[in-house]
Amino acid sequence: MPFFQIRKKVHWSDTDAAGVTWFPNFLRMFEDAEEELFASLGQARQVLLGRFGFAMPRVEVTARFRAPARAGQLVRIGIDTVVENPRRLRHQFEIRDDATDMLLAEGVVRAACVTLQTFTARDLPHDVVQILSGLPDLAERQGRGEVELPWT
Repeated sequence: MPFFQIRKKVHWSDTDAAGVTWFPNFLRMFEDAEEELFASLGQARQVLLGRFGFAMPRVEVTARFRAPARAGQLVRIGIDTVVENPRRLRHQFEIRDDATDMLLAEGVVRAACVTLQTFTARDLPHDVVQILSGLPDLAERQGRGEVELPWT
């Protein structure tokens, strides 16, 4: 499955006392990839949330850590997003070393869709589903080198 990818340099502030990426920072990298995905598909996530008055709270997160990411290391964060049902997105992530392609971490984040004012469940806005339908093409073009990998 092709992932949309971004690049990131692991900074010292991302690491713990052992000099490896502190585990919650992997989740932040997942969020960075999601944000850049929406921007690369033409609409900033925050703009969509405001325009349609909804939020996407995380309802489930799983992560598996395969190898350490260290300060100074360049990594690629990949995201694939599926509309699970009219009210839920499922993001699958992987983080790889940019030089060796070694898998460092992988995970899944499920996000619900709620009305911002009341926090009650609602369907995803049609425009958001339409925007996300462009992900497979974007990931393929990125894989062919036609689209650059964003840096965060």
